Amino acid sequence: MSLISFKDWSASRKSAIAASVTYALLLSGPGVYTPFFPLWLVERGFDARDMGLLLAIPMLMRVTSAPFAWIGDGPLGPRRTFLFMVCCAAFGYSGLTFAQSFTAVAVNLAIAFAFVAATTPLLDAIVLGGVSLHGHKYGQIRQWGSLAWLVSGLTAGLLLKHLPITTVPPILAILAALTVFAGLALPDDRGGGRRRILRSSSEGTAPPLLLMAVFVTGVACLQGAHAFLYSFGTLIWQDQGFSSLQIGVLWVIGVLLETGIFLFGSNIAGRLGPYRLILFGGVVGVLRWILLGLAPANGFAVAALQALHGFSFACVHLATMGWVARFTRNPSARQGVVASVIGIGLTIGTVLAGELYGLFSAHGYFAMALIAVIGTGLVMLAGMIEGKSAAHPQSEGSGGQTVLPS
Repeated sequence: MSLISFKDWSASRKSAIAASVTYALLLSGPGVYTPFFPLWLVERGFDARDMGLLLAIPMLMRVTSAPFAWIGDGPLGPRRTFLFMVCCAAFGYSGLTFAQSFTAVAVNLAIAFAFVAATTPLLDAIVLGGVSLHGHKYGQIRQWGSLAWLVSGLTAGLLLKHLPITTVPPILAILAALTVFAGLALPDDRGGGRRRILRSSSEGTAPPLLLMAVFVTGVACLQGAHAFLYSFGTLIWQDQGFSSLQIGVLWVIGVLLETGIFLFGSNIAGRLGPYRLILFGGVVGVLRWILLGLAPANGFAVAALQALHGFSFACVHLATMGWVARFTRNPSARQGVVASVIGIGLTIGTVLAGELYGLFSAHGYFAMALIAVIGTGLVMLAGMIEGKSAAHPQSEGSGGQTVLPS
């Protein structure tokens, strides 16, 4: 007889473990896709401009996050909506295995990522529901996704020393299929806790439209500034002589700091509030893009700049989740709107990245620094707007106290 029976664990613990495992498998796909899919496109014979357009498709498909995530606020619930989306994404990835032409690759990418787009905001909504219902710590659950991103990137780097780059799409399909099996253990939406969350979401608070628009646009600029790195960082490092394994390690380094922020940063983030935390992440991001634009070829220097990913991405993401969590009306839809706007920012950044890489190579990072400056300014403007709303109570939905989910 087993000394530990899973069925005897509390519902709170089981849902936290299920969400952690699901995050891990869901984000293992991007851990493979981000560093190695551009190499798959090179193997298919696409030039920098075509690559920029193809790599922009997954970002563009994030605009489907809002309508698909909105479904999660309805009778179907976020869990079953999430499972359906991941199943469809697995079929899209499978189609990439046989795609050769620009059109075929574009269509299969659009299919896969139209459904992938809503998966993370839906899972975020499920986990933030657990924050409210069980007192879960968002960062400690989300960290497993970052750790899986790290492990999958490193593992893929090792595997691709022995396997052809054409194995990338099948790997993505397998990881998506495994995510479905893990997601089956997520809390059942039909329970009483789900009904309480739905009731709260229909009666809760919402931010003013202007505040929402300015804040989310600023965050989209800050996260969109990563587009050049995501799209062409691997190729730049390859041109500088780094091996596949070394490139995998460079991607992993950034996730190490990211994981640390998610694991240990919640309490500090709660004290700082979203605006000051985003200001810190934005300033670090500007510094990071400027220094990468100088095209350092020293491995230690590049590794140090990759470590800043924990601040330029994770601090901004954690603060954004905390900001969104303060507004309880229609949480899945709001998560989808945030993801959609960030996707638009990444789409614009990725299309721009294709042109910048073809013209300036690593110096294209300078444009990302400018975008990060704009994003930081917009978020600070949102803070001013919210401050004025709080000073006038008749402005409904100003949001109240700033509290990050711990």
